[in-house]
Amino acid sequence: MAQIWIAPGRESAETEPAKAASACDVARFATLTEHHYPSVLRYLTRQTGDPDLAADLAQETFVAAFRHMDQLRDDVSFPGWVFQIARNQFRAELRRRRLRTVVSLDWLFDRPGETDAALSRADQSANVACRDDIQRALDRLAPAPREALLLHALGGFTGVEVARILDISHEAARKRIHRAEVDFREHYRALTGEDHVL
Repeated sequence: MAQIWIAPGRESAETEPAKAASACDVARFATLTEHHYPSVLRYLTRQTGDPDLAADLAQETFVAAFRHMDQLRDDVSFPGWVFQIARNQFRAELRRRRLRTVVSLDWLFDRPGETDAALSRADQSANVACRDDIQRALDRLAPAPREALLLHALGGFTGVEVARILDISHEAARKRIHRAEVDFREHYRALTGEDHVL
């Protein structure tokens, strides 16, 4: 990292505004992160099928976002911008690992203190089974439509915003979302015999 030389006696006069601006940016970023982290994590969890990997990618996403905060035009565009970063993080991970979706129970053994508490809670197997069915139906979708559907259904983005994030036309985004919704319903019905809208 480059060091900046500050003339003696000028530290407070010239660095105080920079420190105040920096503190303001950190507080602003913390607020934005607190608000948008859960939706980015849900998106990445559905994309990867692995909660631990998703948490790592979400962390990398927000670290990258913080590093490039100066590129953000305004707070209104933050959700789309941070989802583009999350998407890029996920794609980079796919390239690195040629990701395969695997159901992992390692978390059960890695956190012994939490394991006892988890086993003593009320049975949530119906919720888990439903989530697993949803994940299996999503896994059957082609990557491009799945990504558009997740951004729209879980991220809450409009067709125009999905188009901007995926760098495609609005019409292409609309078609991908619609096709993915239809395919998802068919896959889910084939797995469970029930209808489900994501």
